[in-house]
Amino acid sequence: MKRKAALFLSMILVLSTIFTGCGGKGDPDSEVKENMSDVEQSTETRQEAGTEESVQSSDTTLQEPVTIRFAWWGSQARNDQTQAVVEAFEATYPWITVECEFVGWADYWDNLSTQIAGGDMPDILQHDYRYLETYVNKGLLEPLDSYVGKQINLDDVDESSLSGGKVNGQLYGIPLGMNTFAVEYDQTTFEKYGVQIPDNSWTYDDFVDICRQFKEQGIYGCDLTNFEDWVLYYIRTKGASLYSQDGEGLGYEDDSIMEELFQMRLDLVKEGLLPTPDVANQASGTEDSLIVRKEAAMVTYWSNATAAVANATDNVIKCLPMFGPNADKGTYIKPSMFAAISATTKHKEECAMLIDFMTNNLDANEIMMGERGVPISSAIREALKPKLSETEQAIFDLLDYSQTHSSPIDKPDPEGAGEVVTLLQELEEQVLYEQITPAQAAASFRSEATDILTN
Repeated sequence: MKRKAALFLSMILVLSTIFTGCGGKGDPDSEVKENMSDVEQSTETRQEAGTEESVQSSDTTLQEPVTIRFAWWGSQARNDQTQAVVEAFEATYPWITVECEFVGWADYWDNLSTQIAGGDMPDILQHDYRYLETYVNKGLLEPLDSYVGKQINLDDVDESSLSGGKVNGQLYGIPLGMNTFAVEYDQTTFEKYGVQIPDNSWTYDDFVDICRQFKEQGIYGCDLTNFEDWVLYYIRTKGASLYSQDGEGLGYEDDSIMEELFQMRLDLVKEGLLPTPDVANQASGTEDSLIVRKEAAMVTYWSNATAAVANATDNVIKCLPMFGPNADKGTYIKPSMFAAISATTKHKEECAMLIDFMTNNLDANEIMMGERGVPISSAIREALKPKLSETEQAIFDLLDYSQTHSSPIDKPDPEGAGEVVTLLQELEEQVLYEQITPAQAAASFRSEATDILTN
């Protein structure tokens, strides 16, 4: 009798577990049906985009609850979109809870360093090309190759799109989008002042001429941003690179290249075509930049930032490739940012599932609409095309153009690249305030950058 009673109680407990699930809220039958409905709808959505669900449990109620932390940087628009994507992911995989951590770019890496030092690194994190190799060399990131074909489906992704996320032949970052360094412009402002929008073959002289036309109207031609990206681009137009591609140190020999760059920026600021640093630094981020304030007609950002600028203004914002000469040599397609997994997380598979969701789920990509860059999945790109806004279409068109008007990307930035960028910014500001000459800045940059990179 005791054995029969024990068996009877065990059966009741099993049935209770099946019907109550992880949450134990509301009508058990209704909750199970809703969860399964969400799963089926997500699977149908992905099949519409030409993909299949890489990971799917036959019964979500049997999964153990898991919580993962996801950290990213970006604009407020990106934050809002990502929160919506996370909610959709949690609805599809109700046993996974995602805790979100969001700050701006300026604070992101300092915050991350503090968390790592305290043994509190996020489980999944947005990562950047500049720091990927550094984090890999420190053993902080999980190789993702073993998750491909299981939790992460990359069937619709070209191998070329993944190369930027590889270090020493292993995949450590899945691009959340692809982009290129570009000139964002305010089409409404161009039309208002009767300034002709250039075509994709424009040159630096065209850029200066357009800036002068806007100066006559009382606004800046372009905002003062991203000097380091001008440097990376411009040196490539000369057939060299900022960092050595086969050793340590810098990748160019002729300091006149850097001197010319410093002089170029100084001339633009002195003529009033670009703002001085004190004016530019008043902006608190992309959504507060001079182009959003309608105090500048153009700004140089990475192409995916076009969406953030457009979201912050009622004007029509579009983008152009960087000006020449030799634009095809200077231009390159870059992972806008990566999704990476902490080497120390206890929930690697769940993190990989979130990466797959952001890569392949059509609903998720309809929320983001290329804000992190043009999606790497060809099936998702094709599915999104009919739904793109005017600005989003311009971003996609620019990436299509750049695919055939660019050169291969340089290898990931070496350790110390962050310090080199800070040095560049400091020297540029000294040049723009005429505290040092462009020639002195170029010489100082070689000396100090070489010391950073070799030590």
